[in-house]
Amino acid sequence: MCIPVTRSMPGQLTLGYREQLNQVSAYVDSSFVYGSDVCEMNTLRAFTSGKMNITRSPARGKPLMPQITTHPECKSSSKVCFRAGDARASEQPGLAALHTLFLREHNRIAEQLSTLNPHWGDEKLYQTARRILSAVTQHIGYSEFLPRLFGWHGVHRHGLTLQTEGYFQGYDADCDATIVNEFAAAAFRFGHSLLRPTLLRMDADYSERTPGVRLRDTFFNPDVLYQAGMVDELIRGLAGTPMETLDQFISSEVTNHLFEDRKMPYSGMDLANFVIKLARDHGIPGYNEYRAWCNLTRARDFDDLKREIPSPVVENLRRLYIHVDDIDLFPGGLAETPLMGGVVGPTFACIIGHQFRLLRRCDRFWYENEDPLVRFTEAQLADIRKVTLSRLVCNNLDQVSKIQRSILDLADPFLNPRVPCRNIASLDLELWKERLSCTVGHTTIDVGSAERISPCVMCTCTTEGPICQSLKIGNCFNLARSFSHAAVLDDHVCKVQCAFVFRALPRVVDPVDNQLGFS
Repeated sequence: MCIPVTRSMPGQLTLGYREQLNQVSAYVDSSFVYGSDVCEMNTLRAFTSGKMNITRSPARGKPLMPQITTHPECKSSSKVCFRAGDARASEQPGLAALHTLFLREHNRIAEQLSTLNPHWGDEKLYQTARRILSAVTQHIGYSEFLPRLFGWHGVHRHGLTLQTEGYFQGYDADCDATIVNEFAAAAFRFGHSLLRPTLLRMDADYSERTPGVRLRDTFFNPDVLYQAGMVDELIRGLAGTPMETLDQFISSEVTNHLFEDRKMPYSGMDLANFVIKLARDHGIPGYNEYRAWCNLTRARDFDDLKREIPSPVVENLRRLYIHVDDIDLFPGGLAETPLMGGVVGPTFACIIGHQFRLLRRCDRFWYENEDPLVRFTEAQLADIRKVTLSRLVCNNLDQVSKIQRSILDLADPFLNPRVPCRNIASLDLELWKERLSCTVGHTTIDVGSAERISPCVMCTCTTEGPICQSLKIGNCFNLARSFSHAAVLDDHVCKVQCAFVFRALPRVVDPVDNQLGFS
């Protein structure tokens, strides 16, 4: 009757404090799509037209993720699961459907880029599409997910407010984005409390279809996704279903039936038990330590918890733990009353906010950064800021007519109506069409070249567009000999620097100037 728990892989090669190894990338870089190392990336790539590998849908719909027959956790009858940048992509069908959505979006972007830039090769198409999708993932995470996690007040408090225009100037080359243990092994596992036992399916009109997809039947068993329209139905079901309340309760689907063998009674794992044991394995201190770290009152006894935790829950904790310092971080954080407008309580918000602040500030490739070697153009960045998760759904389902503007909120006829996809802003990939020349007025300039477009203005054509600069005129008399008076006086830059000279000059002989009345 023991619950098996395998200790986390230690990351150090020498004796000392035990430190665990993070097997995926720390950054918000869409590694769940592309993998966290070169070997995994190459396995997932098609190496044709910048696209990723796919599996043709047997129902003739849009493609599914590529298959893997060697996944050690796969429980499907065929022993075939899906492969993605994260090994957990097939963990349950709702998660697999979201992975499928992002895979399709990459291939959609790569295909459009190929049309716009037919001279680009596979590598250029792949890397550009990856860069765009990674930026979109970052924007959706910080503009849509985090505000619902701990409210807009929490977003501002933790320094996570995104730029509305221009570039982010907070990059710190010396900071460390490594995922902290408290985040990985406790705080960011709050979502376990939000799981519903069954994934609802909804048709194009958002009417519920039966039966739903029960979690215990589909852990690492993604066969249901091969059914016609199933990805669409699951995504609509996720969009149209309220989450469970974040509290001390967790669905029995994951506390009694997680990864169970249907032929073996009581073989299911307990997710809540596992997370508590995981935190202890990682040496994470108790909940009370993090109350103090997050500037809450350090509890001297259980009664001191009642400002952040409801009294009945405090009494449950009193019965379970001998001393208030013994409370584990995961159950203590789950028990807190959520912040106003958010989902998590103050302690989890503090830990999660700290981590996401580092993930933005320490990332040289953060999509808002101003580094000229890696940044987007201002026009591209402004367009990325318009993209929402609803748009990705519109782009990549087989059949979708309407979706709520804010897909992470339940639909509401007034506050969050379902609208046609054509009314939801989409990414203008024309902004990534490679520029071969610039046109300024009547002058065409090749990329990398500079031309004088008027007597006192020089323009250089870059891949981001023309950059024009005023010329400093050292000798206005030489300028008058090189250009007509009309051209000089039409140029405001020249007029500021040399108007006094032209007023002092005698009558001009230039016939054009004579016709215009200059003297």
